Amino acid sequence: MIIFVPNVLFANQSNLYMAKKSTIVKNWPKYLLQWGVLLALIVFITGLIPSEEAADPEKYCPMGGLQALATYLANNSLPCSMSMIQIAMGIALVAAVVLFSKLFCAYICPVGTVQDLLSKARKAMHIKGIRIMNGSVADKALRIVKYALVFWIFYMTVNASELFCKNLDPYYAIATGFKGEITLWMSIVSISVIVLGSFFIDMFWCRYLCPLGAISNSLKFWVWIGVLFGVYVAAGAVGADIPWAVLLGAFCILGYLLEVFHAKPKLQILHVTKDDALCNNCGLCTKKCPYGIDVKSCHSGKLNHVDCTLCGECVAACSTRALNIGVCKASKNKVWNYVPAVLTIVLIAFGIWAGGKFELPTIDMTWGIENVAEDGTVTQLVDPDKLEMTTIEGLRSVKCYGSSMAFKAKLEKIPGVHGVKVYVRRHAADITYDPAKTNHDKIQEAIYVPSKFRVATPDPAATGKLKVVTIRTEGMYDKMDINYLGLQMRNTGKKIYGLETEFACPLIVRVYMDPSENLDEDWFEDVVEMEVLNMPVHGGGSKEIEVDYEFVKLEDEVGEIGTEEFIRKMFSPFKAQFKQRVEENAGKEQFVYEIADPNYEKPIILRNMPFLSNHLSKHDGVIGIYLNLNHELVPAIQIRYAEPMTADKLWELMTMETWTITYKKDDVREEGAKIGFKTPGVVRPYAVAE
Repeated sequence: MIIFVPNVLFANQSNLYMAKKSTIVKNWPKYLLQWGVLLALIVFITGLIPSEEAADPEKYCPMGGLQALATYLANNSLPCSMSMIQIAMGIALVAAVVLFSKLFCAYICPVGTVQDLLSKARKAMHIKGIRIMNGSVADKALRIVKYALVFWIFYMTVNASELFCKNLDPYYAIATGFKGEITLWMSIVSISVIVLGSFFIDMFWCRYLCPLGAISNSLKFWVWIGVLFGVYVAAGAVGADIPWAVLLGAFCILGYLLEVFHAKPKLQILHVTKDDALCNNCGLCTKKCPYGIDVKSCHSGKLNHVDCTLCGECVAACSTRALNIGVCKASKNKVWNYVPAVLTIVLIAFGIWAGGKFELPTIDMTWGIENVAEDGTVTQLVDPDKLEMTTIEGLRSVKCYGSSMAFKAKLEKIPGVHGVKVYVRRHAADITYDPAKTNHDKIQEAIYVPSKFRVATPDPAATGKLKVVTIRTEGMYDKMDINYLGLQMRNTGKKIYGLETEFACPLIVRVYMDPSENLDEDWFEDVVEMEVLNMPVHGGGSKEIEVDYEFVKLEDEVGEIGTEEFIRKMFSPFKAQFKQRVEENAGKEQFVYEIADPNYEKPIILRNMPFLSNHLSKHDGVIGIYLNLNHELVPAIQIRYAEPMTADKLWELMTMETWTITYKKDDVREEGAKIGFKTPGVVRPYAVAE
């Protein structure tokens, strides 16, 4: 005993020294992945590495993917711009939790990494933290918060088909520089709570606030969760119409109860294993565990705890090698300690591959096939077996949930069309229709919008007439295609001034050019069938856009058009006139306040004219707002007004830093000015003929 006691004391002193020593070297895979991900996010989001496309902080977000998948299952639609990549990453996370553990939390999550750094900073400053023991009343009470957040976030997302978590997600707010689709006060509150909470309480975000952590903890009890979903499906099969929100609530309640009252899931393949014969009960493993799990008291051969992420900190801290990661009791092979990091990389790679390989439709909807009466009686309006499907590709303007719904609204007006699946990544749609009432060509004609694109502006004084030639093309049935073809022609340096399309099969494309240009069929074929367009981007540089157009032929007929007529044809005007004020000011002296600028022909001005109109309409005397060509053929913003409005007051309103915009009766916002004005306009009397 005299010899043994000093040895124990020596061992404990040595272990305490090791406790102070960093585990970074021994647990390097974790830190390499954590800090590598954090550094990559900082580099790409801040633009330190130039990129042709803006950084997308949501691109690989598994939380967004799970929300998107839930929305699709509930509504047959994906929220906002969510894609299959996010969904695949969410599925990869679920697979990791069910089979192994919370690998995303341990090795990837940037919020968790920052939280870990905050905890280390507190300890370096020798500031005493607040310790909340696992299983205490406070611990159990606080854990319910993240489940409440899961319910709130998923409920709002599914109902609105918009990722609600962006309103308060600290990562999203910081990654977008507080310029994303956030609710400012929510973001500030969430960031403040997380920073302060994580500074004083170890793993505060992960244990008590993270909704993805709540989902992951619930999935560790995947048998129980499977039973819950099985009951829901079975109830639906026998005719019980249980709202999806009830299932969501049951998931949150069951997950919380399992976490706090049965915190030892046993169905994962990988565990932290312990060899009791080698353990000297020094307690370093418990001290180093980020979650404060009592690892040293584990005597079953493997650690089963809902908070365990297989981060490896306890394994790296153990000086006797009593702890390892493995699939069975007392694993001795150190290679297994690297398996969680490797699995994390493999699962992420799988998610990226699967996200690029497969695609769920952004919307998948049908209509007019059956009618359900108030008493539940179903009347079949169309025989589903007689419906057919056609695919329309090249829909470049369909690129998110909103544009998909707008496309669906257009299809609903076509007789014989009864459904659509829209795939935004490949810009395509599968359309279900009744062949007795319509066909592919009729559908394509009905959805086609004739388009025009001004390549350049001719000088009316120098060019009296323009030459008009007609070419035929295929694969150009989206309204964006004419813009891309116009840019391709602009890049050639030829004196081509504009393009205009008219629906036909093949498509009719009229090309307006200088009479001196003599371009043959081979030239048009080379330009139309370019595979890549180098499109200039704002701020300099260009980005490559893949195009896939087919040239068919050049028509023999050549026409002409007056230069002024062409300029007016190519211009897209705007008009907002207020009927009540027109009537109120009839017979009164009226004026036009005009600001002319060649830049007003740019599409961004036309897009922002409704905001200017909305802002000015709130003030007495404003009768109408227009964007038009003036008598000199220069684009001009024109404000029609009468007393009590004045030119000085209009200039003051137009140059305000913030505009008051009314979106709905109860939704009035102060937003930054959409159009900038530098030079005051001119005033002239309003003529009735205008």
